[in-house]
Amino acid sequence: MTVEVALVFIASWLAVTAVVYLVNRKAVRYFIAIYWKSENLVKYVHHFTEKLSFLPLRLYLAIVVFLAFMPLLLFIPTITMDGRVVLQAGFLYIFLDGAVGAFRELLGGASVEKAAAQTSGITPIIPGVTLPWDQLPYIAIAIATAVVLHELMHGYAAVRYGIPIKSLGVFSLLYIFSGAFVEPDEENFKKAKTEAKVAVLSSGVAANVALAILAMIVGALGAWLGLSGAVFGKEAYGVQQGDYVIEISGCGVSERVYNPDDLVTKINVLSGLGPLLGVDKPAACRPGDEITLVARRWFWSYETVVDFANFTTPPKLLRLFPDGSLYLGGVREGDVVKEISGCGVSREVRWSGEFVSVLMELRNACRVGDVVEVVVERGGVPLKFNVSLVGDGRVYFGVGFGSLPLWGFHEGAISRSEMYNTDFTRLIFWLIVINYGLALINILPIYPLDGGQLLSTLARRLFGEKVGAKLTTTVSLVFVAILIFQLTLGVLGEQYRILQLIR
Repeated sequence: MTVEVALVFIASWLAVTAVVYLVNRKAVRYFIAIYWKSENLVKYVHHFTEKLSFLPLRLYLAIVVFLAFMPLLLFIPTITMDGRVVLQAGFLYIFLDGAVGAFRELLGGASVEKAAAQTSGITPIIPGVTLPWDQLPYIAIAIATAVVLHELMHGYAAVRYGIPIKSLGVFSLLYIFSGAFVEPDEENFKKAKTEAKVAVLSSGVAANVALAILAMIVGALGAWLGLSGAVFGKEAYGVQQGDYVIEISGCGVSERVYNPDDLVTKINVLSGLGPLLGVDKPAACRPGDEITLVARRWFWSYETVVDFANFTTPPKLLRLFPDGSLYLGGVREGDVVKEISGCGVSREVRWSGEFVSVLMELRNACRVGDVVEVVVERGGVPLKFNVSLVGDGRVYFGVGFGSLPLWGFHEGAISRSEMYNTDFTRLIFWLIVINYGLALINILPIYPLDGGQLLSTLARRLFGEKVGAKLTTTVSLVFVAILIFQLTLGVLGEQYRILQLIR
């Protein structure tokens, strides 16, 4: 945690607590915590409910039940910043399948790291431990928004179904542990009909799912308006430090840039390394071509033109698969490819992308058993190899991801680690993660979470008080055990390091 970040963090917290202190001294505890519970705040819930009481109760119930259970049982909708809609498998399947997969790996003698890779990726968010401190302001805003809306919708549903609310409150401990709560009248809630209980318990989760989807839509709209991009941590290619690239064009391509990884990928694709990155797009750039970067500073943008050669990397082999044609033919890691010819193709190789293009051309022109000539430089000495092509029906050279240097990782005036997301992108990211995370954890059948209370309500109605209570307890314990198992693996297997890459 840098001194600057620490000072901003402390100053912002003191400012918030000072404002709260002026309004209600009893709500501030030693200036490190806020706990504000009030019966007077209930009137705001009633006011909010009156404004949004136009929805018929049955329609409202159908909407909140669908939104609450959709990501758990059906699919998790995601909207990328370029506007594409992707449907992922329901969380319950991912959660259980990940646990089973991880358990099998451990029984088979696999390492904790390998087993953790099989889990559903559940990682506790602990600033300074599982992710950088500089993400805390965005997380704080996201948590405050998610929790307040979650509890507000609980209160909304309670009022709509005639269940009195006793009090409303908020709490926060140095931003890290923050939330809100609505306290309904317990006796009235117990006596309420099943329909009312389901509506009240589902409303909070449904609100978080809706907010996550809304955040994704806003993110896509903001990206279209140029609010996302790759922020440069230092001056490079004519882009000033702190400015961010929002578009890249050249070689017949013109595309928006949504984040640092997107910029790195698109530049490497332009240089011909797309096949190694899983992007099936041929290189269109040639020596002498120019790439135009559109950068933004505050509310105005500018262009900078860069020679394509600045984005190429040398054809030095960093990794070869030992069962591939090149390795079997004598080529080794560390060799720099200079020429390659065969099957009617003969090309000089000047950069990594050109080497990949030649391999793609040879793969289409050659057959297994054909011989190609490969000239490399090893320790400054030129060497020539006659490589007999191998493969299972199709030629296999033994080149894949990590085989050649990538711009932004191995070469270039600026590295991926020196680029950052915009403030807009970070906030949208955490709004999505926090709201989906809060919704998915809350809807799990673990008592007293919302999902556990729903299970209890339905189980008691279907099987009676005694059997329903035992069923709820049993299911809750099973899911708690699975959750703890996955959280433990996530920490011990250092899956949290993925979060630490967020910038």
